[in-house]
Amino acid sequence: MHQEKANIRGFSTALSPAEKLRKQIRAVLFVMSALTGVVATTAFFIADAKAMLAALLGGLSQIAAVLAYGRVSRFNGIPAPNAMLAQFLLAEIVKLVVALTLLVAGFILFGANALWFAGAFVAALAAYLLVLVST
Repeated sequence: MHQEKANIRGFSTALSPAEKLRKQIRAVLFVMSALTGVVATTAFFIADAKAMLAALLGGLSQIAAVLAYGRVSRFNGIPAPNAMLAQFLLAEIVKLVVALTLLVAGFILFGANALWFAGAFVAALAAYLLVLVST
């Protein structure tokens, strides 16, 4: 009898938590960037270039927070569960601090265009939640 070798390469490597997190962060950043572009384009056509800049920086403030989260939450190998949890909690705290700092700075900096800044910020935040719920 002739037996063919089974192709189990797709099943032999389990998706590690670190790899899953990297894929989620990439997806979140892609959707955040797209929604920020939509809000910034809308701001340009409805208001002016300053509103577009405010919207771009509003979305970028949320993108920067997710990038900070991704940098802090990185780990090599398979860490102990307690260490992994502590690292993710630290990353979440860093993300919140970065997001709140940039949010306050944006409101102070943009004044009259703070609505566009907040709109892009909220759109990017919604993208973050949408992608994490859908994956």
